[in-house]
Amino acid sequence: MNFLILGAGGIGSYFGARLLDAGNQVTFVARGEHLLALQQNGLKLQHPEFSFHKQIPSSQICEIKKFDFSLFDAVLITTKSTSTLNLANHLKEWFADDKNIPFIISLQNGVENEEVLSSYINKKYIIAGLTRKIGAHIVSPAVVKATGCAETILGAIEKTNKNKIFLINLKEVFKNANIPTEISENINLELWKKLIINNGVNAICALLKKKTGVIMHNKKLSKIVYGLMTETSIAASNKGINISKVEVDEMFKLITDFDSIKPSMLVDLENNREIELDQICNVVIRNCEEQNLDAPYTRTISTLLDFTYNKKY
Repeated sequence: MNFLILGAGGIGSYFGARLLDAGNQVTFVARGEHLLALQQNGLKLQHPEFSFHKQIPSSQICEIKKFDFSLFDAVLITTKSTSTLNLANHLKEWFADDKNIPFIISLQNGVENEEVLSSYINKKYIIAGLTRKIGAHIVSPAVVKATGCAETILGAIEKTNKNKIFLINLKEVFKNANIPTEISENINLELWKKLIINNGVNAICALLKKKTGVIMHNKKLSKIVYGLMTETSIAASNKGINISKVEVDEMFKLITDFDSIKPSMLVDLENNREIELDQICNVVIRNCEEQNLDAPYTRTISTLLDFTYNKKY
């Protein structure tokens, strides 16, 4: 398959390297020093079970409109969720004629990216996705360190025969690239289950500047994490998505047993980048409030993080 990856950060670079190594075509979109280093030195990715160092096709976003999109099978969006609206506007411009549109696959944090994309692009082309059991970050321009298996779940927003066939083929392509992949008939449920983990550890790790292992193996802090996760399951019910205590417990165990990593918010703070506070924490608060409920764990951690690091204060 031929892929265009919007966002050659940790996750985008990992997927791209795996796909290239398996014989697929991949074009990366990046910016700044990272893009320059990719073009000059190639991508270097280090993983306990996989290493990659090759020259790769890479461009900046302003050059994309010159591409022939009929040559691409899929566009992978692996940027921060804070960029989704801007990207949706670009996608609308690129695909204005509604012809030769590749499938758009979001592998971002949060539960609202697909809704934003659907406001600009026909839903039948949009594939929701998530990847978990993976930590991947840029450690220097064009150098990425990753750990984990990148367990991936995909599902169509609006099911058609065409995207059903595409997903079956994509699953095999990903598996051949050593990316374990499953297709879900209820992808919104899976997105909210991923948010349970994200809301559980992302903000608190950023606030305390600690890796997940430190938080999860501290009895008092891990109880706060469980409270954050429980509030996320309550928020999901506002969207008609029922997540049981058993499933919350499963997510809690998953992050407890996984390698100790720096979640994305902590990495973003360390690099003076915008954090996904609205997409991870505040979406939980909003959906609890719409049920006339509070989310005290999430509100407290989110407010403290915002107050401590947001320069508007």
